[in-house]
Amino acid sequence: MPLFTFLCKSCEADNEILVRGSEKPKCPACGSTQLVKQASAVAVKSSGKRREVAPVGGSGGGHCCRGGGCGCH
Repeated sequence: MPLFTFLCKSCEADNEILVRGSEKPKCPACGSTQLVKQASAVAVKSSGKRREVAPVGGSGGGHCCRGGGCGCH
């Protein structure tokens, strides 16, 4: 069951939503189904180490962990 990041066209809320099968996701803030899937961060596991990759596009602030607490810098 994939977890996607969506931006709601109705209330502009940015949410991560678990999508099961063919169900149409709804905004948890307002209940709208007018959602736009956003590019989300990808974690790559290799050699037992976790690497964070910044989101492609969007306005994520240019830093992979947004708060500086991941230790990647």
